[in-house]
Amino acid sequence: MPAQNRRDRHDLPRGKEPTRGGWAPTGTSAGRRATLIASPGAKATRTRQRLLDAARAVFARRGYLDTNVDHIVTEAGLARGSFYTYFESKTDIFGHLAALIDQRVERAVVSFDRPRQGDPVANLELSNRNYLAVVRDNADLYRLVDQVAAYDDTVYKARLRSRQRHVARVAASIRRWQARGLADPGIDTDSTAAALVTMLSGSAQCLYVGGDHYDNHHDDDHQAVATLTDIWVRACGLTRTPTQPAQPDEQQRDEQQRDGCQP
Repeated sequence: MPAQNRRDRHDLPRGKEPTRGGWAPTGTSAGRRATLIASPGAKATRTRQRLLDAARAVFARRGYLDTNVDHIVTEAGLARGSFYTYFESKTDIFGHLAALIDQRVERAVVSFDRPRQGDPVANLELSNRNYLAVVRDNADLYRLVDQVAAYDDTVYKARLRSRQRHVARVAASIRRWQARGLADPGIDTDSTAAALVTMLSGSAQCLYVGGDHYDNHHDDDHQAVATLTDIWVRACGLTRTPTQPAQPDEQQRDEQQRDGCQP
């Protein structure tokens, strides 16, 4: 039986009934989950986070396939029933952990509040720095997702969709730079974006997930950032803009926000 279709006997869905479409949540646990999602209290939030932290630790130590719900609740110091109050299965809690990657990239790279000089090179360098920090600080999650994506088609396709969104965002940034006269108008935006995303994400994973460190200490990360940014600038023919006033108008702020284009 294919690995993705096997179900660990410790991870069978509780409080569910089979339907033609799969498993439908039923029973007390499903009802509690729905209530907590709608209105989580402080205690519920803390307990849920304990389970997420425990799952992350156990997955990192044992791997996904060799982890079950009993391992997670033992690590968290909680009763087994508490797990099903917050999550449907091992697969469900893994999905919440995997989603943290995109959430943290969105917060740290795409939507963070940049300095307001209006310089795309400076914004690009800061985005690269933040992206490398996200991969470095979440190397265990990247490693876990790589592991599961190798045999789970759903996880693989989710990763592919995430990459495609990142490439589209970079391509849009390059087109804006071209329209402003800041980038080489002759480059193909889509293929250049795909190559740059591959370079940055691949370099970050080699450095922090695969252990192929060129910079051995966090203090030396600036060299990796400088090199990667220089390659981006050369590939796009990107030039700096003159320093803008400290308080740019709304349109300038929107453009600066969009210039954070890393995966």
